[in-house]
Amino acid sequence: MPPRASAEFVESSVLEAVVPTDSDIDIADALDSWDGTNDDVLGSVLPFISQRQVLLFGTFGLSANPNRLLLIHRHIDELAPVYVVFRTPLVEDDTLKSYLARLAINVDAYAFSTAAAVESEGKAPPPKEQIFSETIKSSVEPIIVRHQVEDAPHAYVIWRVEVFISRPRGRFHRPAIYFHPTASLKPAERSKNGTGDDEYLPSGVPTALNLLQSFESDAALRGINPRLSALRINKIAPGTPVAKELTRPVRTGQRRLFRALPALIWRIRYSKVQSALSDLSLMASLDLEIAYVTGCSITVEEIQLSLKGGEVKPISDQKLASLVHGPGDQLTCLYKITPDLAFDGTPLFGRDGHVLSLAIKANVLVSDDCRPVVNIAWQTTVDFTTDLNTNLIKAAHRLSNPSAQLKESAEGHRQSDDAWNRVIHVTLTITGPPRVHVGDTFHWNVFIVNQLDKPRQLAVLVLLKRKREIHNPRPSTSSGIGHRTDKKDLLATAVVDENVVYAKQKEAKAESADLMCLTTDVRIGHLAPGACFTANLKFIALTAGVLSVDALRVVDLATNETSDIRDLPAIAALEKEL
Repeated sequence: MPPRASAEFVESSVLEAVVPTDSDIDIADALDSWDGTNDDVLGSVLPFISQRQVLLFGTFGLSANPNRLLLIHRHIDELAPVYVVFRTPLVEDDTLKSYLARLAINVDAYAFSTAAAVESEGKAPPPKEQIFSETIKSSVEPIIVRHQVEDAPHAYVIWRVEVFISRPRGRFHRPAIYFHPTASLKPAERSKNGTGDDEYLPSGVPTALNLLQSFESDAALRGINPRLSALRINKIAPGTPVAKELTRPVRTGQRRLFRALPALIWRIRYSKVQSALSDLSLMASLDLEIAYVTGCSITVEEIQLSLKGGEVKPISDQKLASLVHGPGDQLTCLYKITPDLAFDGTPLFGRDGHVLSLAIKANVLVSDDCRPVVNIAWQTTVDFTTDLNTNLIKAAHRLSNPSAQLKESAEGHRQSDDAWNRVIHVTLTITGPPRVHVGDTFHWNVFIVNQLDKPRQLAVLVLLKRKREIHNPRPSTSSGIGHRTDKKDLLATAVVDENVVYAKQKEAKAESADLMCLTTDVRIGHLAPGACFTANLKFIALTAGVLSVDALRVVDLATNETSDIRDLPAIAALEKEL
């Protein structure tokens, strides 16, 4: 096996991308056991390997509330192992390794339409779209198999590349994917004496022109032959052999087309949690549907949902790894996402800073040997205040602290532009029994802390719920309103008529109260800065059910400023067991 020149090495080699059907194939062992027969009419470099027919990607659906979601980044990919095979006639090991060190190999994947676009859709999609590109690094060690047969002995150099088959951005009809590997031979490195390590400057090549050659016969030089190469003066383009080696690519072999079909169809929907105004949590519903068009079953290995600047709490059971889901099956996972709050009660990172990240890993059961892996990596920003008034959120946060179940924080405000002077600077912690019995008294313990830097005199009052009636205006029967006048445009229907009020009072019935407070008010005469006080509120439940207090009113006795706390614990009243 004599050493070959670079031009011969490039012209006699071929490069091809192969996607085997068997996910766990040992390509070196399969190549060693090949007898060299070639039944592939298309001329593949590895005709004995059965290749994939379909590649998979995912389909994404927007949320039900698009105002809460802004797509940032998504990957819905199959992690497909692609083998880049470089075939060349047999040469010595040292020569082969020297050429491989100079190979620059790149792998590209393109998607395109196999059917004509519908004319009604307007702008036609691009002819093709690049969905993957990667350069094989020189540090990656390939598999080298020397396959010696009588007809055509070759050396096979194989690199394994993990390719993400992501969904193209364009709308392609019946999309297909093909791989396009390219390779070129870089020039040899120069040695210390300035000569190349291979035949870029072989013997017999004329040297550059000597610009001082005409002075060789000058007697004054006394036999000295001066020399000045033309390369020192003029910039001369490289010769034809060098330019040819630099620009000549390695020939590409068979280019197989793969159909592209979706493996998973999924979407995320949001809904507001019915809770206190200060609670900005959302209920996120992740819906997964196994694509029916592929006809393949799927096992979901893991689902991970995380929120930057917040907490994600799974509601439903997420143990799906042991289950096999058939085509057309639908899965739903529920999560409660809660943002971290700033000092004023608004989301910590504002409207666009809370990033929701989703990661799904699944195996597609195409056959017993073919089990491709599908990875979904997706991110979006979630706005937790789209349907809410920011001022109301701040006010609710001043009146309650959502970090504890039975803790409430109240800060009343004054009519002033200074925010520090608008709050009452009092913190209340309210605790009570989880359930009570009808007819028995129970207590609420109110722990009060003065957060102002001066003494305070406070009062705490309990406001119970009252049923309110709205009276519709009725025709007046009073003599003072019923008289005639010529200026009818100046008269209006009476809002409150004395006869209607009298009839309502006469027909009124005494309504029984559901809850009674036995403590009218609590007065704190002197509360030093930073000091605390514990008040005891006594109640009695009169009826069974879920009862509640309308508000707790905190009054600053020095300034008469008030602040009502309305987000209070509910009271579960039960009938006594006989």
